Amino acid sequence: MLRTRPEGLPARTRRVLRAPILGTNWRLAQRIPVALPGAYWLLPGKRHLCIAAEMDETGVGTTCARTSQAIAHGVASVTIAPAVPGTGGAPSRLIVGVAPDGARAVRVHTGGKVASVAVVDHVFVLRDRRSAPPDVLTLR
Repeated sequence: MLRTRPEGLPARTRRVLRAPILGTNWRLAQRIPVALPGAYWLLPGKRHLCIAAEMDETGVGTTCARTSQAIAHGVASVTIAPAVPGTGGAPSRLIVGVAPDGARAVRVHTGGKVASVAVVDHVFVLRDRRSAPPDVLTLR
């Protein structure tokens, strides 16, 4: 993903984050191409790759991995929204990640259950009703 011309992190996201983490270079940010609400950005840093997840105008989450780990295993953002009391709804989990070269699928292991999701152009997305973060992600 970092082989194309960078888009840079938008000003509204920079304002929320206030300062680069782990030496990330906001000018080199690449938008992760997903058809989801909000926006996801891959940020290169000093020996780290990070994902910035822009949920709305006021909320941004970040997750990072050492570059060596991200190249070998990928990096993913996990968001869990609780069920809304009184609506009968279920929790909602969203995983957006970037997989390394050669990965065709990601297996998401959570509490003894496994979900498999395809990797398309290094990107994977899983939406489900789990209320816990994954125990481990494995590549295929």
